[in-house]
Order: sequence, then structure tokens, then C-alpha cells
Amino acid sequence: MRRRTAWRRILQGGVGTSGWMAAFLLGMAAAMFLKLMSAGGGVSESGASHTKSDGIPEVMAAEASEAGSSELAGRPRMPESGSGNLKHEDGVQTDGAVGQAGDSADGEGGAAGKDEAPDEPLVRVYLAEEGRVETVPLETYVLGVVAGEMPADFELEALKAQAIAARTYIIRKLFTAAQDTGDVKREYDVTDGEADQVYVPLKKIREMRLEREEELARIGRAVAETQGLVLTYEGEPIQAAYFSTSGGYTENAEDYWSVEVPYLRSVPSPWDAQLSPRFEQKVEMELDEFYDRLGIRKRDRKGGIEVLSRTAGRSVKEIRIGKKVLTGREVREALDLPSANFSWRIEDGRITLVCYGYGHGVGMSQWGAQALARAGNDAEQILAYYYRGTRLVRSASLAASFESFKT
Repeated sequence: MRRRTAWRRILQGGVGTSGWMAAFLLGMAAAMFLKLMSAGGGVSESGASHTKSDGIPEVMAAEASEAGSSELAGRPRMPESGSGNLKHEDGVQTDGAVGQAGDSADGEGGAAGKDEAPDEPLVRVYLAEEGRVETVPLETYVLGVVAGEMPADFELEALKAQAIAARTYIIRKLFTAAQDTGDVKREYDVTDGEADQVYVPLKKIREMRLEREEELARIGRAVAETQGLVLTYEGEPIQAAYFSTSGGYTENAEDYWSVEVPYLRSVPSPWDAQLSPRFEQKVEMELDEFYDRLGIRKRDRKGGIEVLSRTAGRSVKEIRIGKKVLTGREVREALDLPSANFSWRIEDGRITLVCYGYGHGVGMSQWGAQALARAGNDAEQILAYYYRGTRLVRSASLAASFESFKT
């Protein structure tokens, strides 16, 4: 089966974005505290908390992999009060929810509209629970990801930013596969979980249409209004990493994956603390369990716990526990912590770890995107802030690289 190319029917060109100084954020945290403390909401980790390639783990779009050609019209606006209370869904994955409108959820038209049959690449998604592969048009896939990654009641511009990030992730994935000269036949392009991006399959999308029609329509609008838009750096789709909640700053890519990525740099994201229900979480366990899960033998447990260094995003970079030195990421993964930005206290043979933020911290904070959208920033400004120096373009500009999608 040969994939159909959609790029010819999408207008060439696009709008450029470039990074700017983050100095305007000084004092923002204080302002946010005064103006947003009445807000509430919830997103999950994903994007990503989830992406991979070029040596960068592909943890959902949330773990993706400066110099745009044109300036944005203005700097992102600082979140302010007056927008009302923020609703949320506690069970949403932080790595991206995008949707598509109309009948496209059935895989019969994508987000292209009713009057025109789409001609777009197909995406093969492995549904882990069902043990089968579902093949859908690209924009239908983006719809399913947005529905799985971000609450539908987020601001429209935040949903649009998520849609673009999700689309960029899958296009990069297909782009990489198209460049692969190996002989191994791929049976699917992505999974439906956090190893790639959380994806809601067609059956559940149809149920959502019946039970939550307004939410699906909202997601569909975000996908339709960004159709074909992707983020690029030096002409290639980026590693569009994203995650739920920052601990105050995002992370440099090399501090999490040991691979430096020019557009995945640490930036302040202080408003997460006022909006996200996942900003601060506690994990408690017996001290013996703590040491056992970290692989520290009893004879090596003396000497206390000391943070040796922190990342640009203020997370633990290296920590000495007894006689063993570990990275913050190693501790997070071994103990299943929400983030690597943590403190601790020990009492009565138990340890309590207080974690700030949720997710790997690289790329776009979904709760940060929500705050910026509430302050009046559009999707382009949100993306330019979290992905420094990238360029927002129509996927048609990448058509030459997608001449031969094959399955």
C-alpha cells in the first residue's frame, strides 16, 4: 500500500518565528501569584511527556527532539486576571490533545472539510490494548492525539499549539522513516501510548461525538485551524517535546537526554505553580524501600543525601545518596517520581519527597501554554516561546522530503 501525499493541496509558505530575550519575565512570578491564584485546572504528563530520534529519546511528543527568518508581531503577554476560573480534567495526559472537526473522526475526511476529499499521508497506529494497527489520515491522527493529551476546555490557542506540536511530532517521525534506507519492513508508525503520543482511537472518538460533542468540536476546531502547520528548524521538523507542568523553568534538552538541541532551551515558566494541580506532589515510602529501589546496598547507605548539582531548569542533576552518585533522572525513574525537581525530609524511618512540576520538563509546558493563551497570546507566540528559534511553516514546504511515503 502506497501512501498518498497531501502536500500539493496545502498552500506553500508559512510564517516564521524567532526567539527573543526572556527578560520580560522578570517579576512575572510575583504578578502571576497575585493575579492567577484563583485559577485552577489540570493536564497530565506526556509529550509527551513523550518523543525520540537523533539520540533523543522519543517519549511521546512530550519528549521531542534559533534563528527564525522573521520576527513575531510582539512578545507574549503576561498572564493576567479577569479570565475566570479554569476548568480541568484530572486524568488528561500531558503530552498533547488535538482534534479534528466534522466527519473526519471516522477517518473519512480528516480535517479537510466536507466538500473536498483529503489527500494526505496515512498514519499506522499500534493500539496496545487491542493488539492491532489502526490506519488513519494524518489529520485524524492529530485529532486523536489532542483528545488524549490536553483537556478540551483549555483555551483554543493552547489547543492549537498542542495540535501543531502533535502534528510536528508525527511528521518528523514519518520524515525520519522516509529517509531510512534499511530493509526492515515497518508494520506501524507509532504506538498509542506515551512511548510516542497518547492517541484516542476512532471507536472512542465516535463515542466522544455522541457523549461529548461540544468538546470534540472544540478539539476539531483547533486541528482544522492549524491544518498543515508544523514547526521546523533549519528546514526539518523539530523534536516537538512537551510535558504537563514545569517546576518554574523548562529544561535544556542535554540535561535530560545528554544531547544538546538548539531550540529546546530552558526558559522561565512560573505560572504553572498557580494553575496546575500537579505543580507540587508528595511521594512517601519507607527508607529501606527508597534505598532498595535505587540499588543502594545496606553497607553503602551511610553518609546522608546531598544534591551535588542542579540543571538550568532547577531540577536535580546529580545527587549523592550514601556512597552512590546518581542523576536526578535516574532517581525519578527508579522511584516513579512526577519530576526530577525534588526536595526531601526523613522522619521515623520514612522519607517524603516533595516534587515540583510533572514530566521531563523539556519543550512546551502544557499548563504554561494555557496560561499564555489566557493572557491573550496566540498559538504561534506560545510555540515561539517554548521552542526557541523555530519556524512555523506549511507542511507543503516539506513536500520534496515526502515524495515517497511507503508502508
